[in-house]
Amino acid sequence: MSDPLDPNDLLTPSDAARVLGLSADSVRVLSDSGRLASMRTIGGRRLFRRGDVDRLAVERATHLTGGKSITNHRPRAPLSEASAPAPSMK
Repeated sequence: MSDPLDPNDLLTPSDAARVLGLSADSVRVLSDSGRLASMRTIGGRRLFRRGDVDRLAVERATHLTGGKSITNHRPRAPLSEASAPAPSMK
């Protein structure tokens, strides 16, 4: 018996695009080419499993970094915080 799908673990093409850093159209192309598994609702809307999108995001990140792991990467402070002058101590 298969596990029921949790609606919170399903992403629309726009949601998947945000995770992958792509356009929704690019996500549809990935789906059509078989690189990203999708399913259709009864109404014909395309949905993606969060795990499949996350796996592809890691694969893309690994490919873009030349195979180097990015798991130890520390995010930088937003530019507005990093470039703000230090408060004066008057």
